[in-house]
Amino acid sequence: MKENNPPKQFGLDLKDRKILYELDKDCRQSCPKIAKKVGLSSEVVNYRINRLEKEKIITQYQVCLNLSKLGLTQFKILLSFQHLKSEEINKIIDEMKKDKKVLWIVSCKGDWDLSVAGEVESLSEIDVFKNKILSLFEGHVEKKGISICTEADVFNRDYLISQKAYPERTKKLVDSQKREEIDALDLKIIKELAENARKSIVDLAEKFNSTPRVIDYRIKQLIKLKIITGFRIAIDYEKLNIKFYKTFFYLDAPKENRLNELMNFLKYNKNVIHNLRVLGNWDLEPEFEVSSEEEFDKLLTEIKDKFSDIIKNIEVITISKEHKFVYL
Repeated sequence: MKENNPPKQFGLDLKDRKILYELDKDCRQSCPKIAKKVGLSSEVVNYRINRLEKEKIITQYQVCLNLSKLGLTQFKILLSFQHLKSEEINKIIDEMKKDKKVLWIVSCKGDWDLSVAGEVESLSEIDVFKNKILSLFEGHVEKKGISICTEADVFNRDYLISQKAYPERTKKLVDSQKREEIDALDLKIIKELAENARKSIVDLAEKFNSTPRVIDYRIKQLIKLKIITGFRIAIDYEKLNIKFYKTFFYLDAPKENRLNELMNFLKYNKNVIHNLRVLGNWDLEPEFEVSSEEEFDKLLTEIKDKFSDIIKNIEVITISKEHKFVYL
């Protein structure tokens, strides 16, 4: 793999960044396979991964799922608070983390204080979920926003090793694909991988009273059906000195070709980690991981200049803490 002046601002050496990058591309890769790619022995790779886990630089191994294939709709609630102490917010967040319908909880700085993403099987459930969340903060919500995801991608963290984005970097999370029927064992496997996507075939087989051959076959079939679209890692932004920005793009009825150009620009930018098309007050929700505020400002200016004809406004929030993040 060709390298192009990989960044050095994360407090890790090049080998560590290569390992993180490979795990982010596919965290189920074996240590021997990663070792061949990064130029280390399998033992050293295993040692370094264990160290990255122990230091909580790697916080989770995640399975990427196409929720559309599971018949699920993803949505997001954003909240701004008034007259609420941080300790009260933290208590409510701890309670929300237990809810299996809650996929993502983050504290924010900017126009919003908290973002909560969930998944439901029908649109009518969104209203029930929204009211449940609002009731937890009764009397303290200054304003709220809701968006329903119609398309979503997650991208490899190419910035860890390169100054450019590589072509094959997309894992699909939401699209227009029809629902696939899966059985109870498939669902159990998916849920277990959602807890720890690096869990071994042998451990999964033992847990489900099955055989490694059956479990391996099931996982390969879930990948073939594009229900499982990839495996990646979650990282501690603060320990890596990474700034995480979520943005809300308000578009001005763009022509299809200009919208496609914007979507491709975001897709092939090394610092764009997620991009969502949504139904809501805004139209797109790109998310960025950068080394500094200056780098982000430069990137945002470039986007505004290139697409000034179709972008009406961009709102920005800084993700200060990620409390929960799973894909199912």
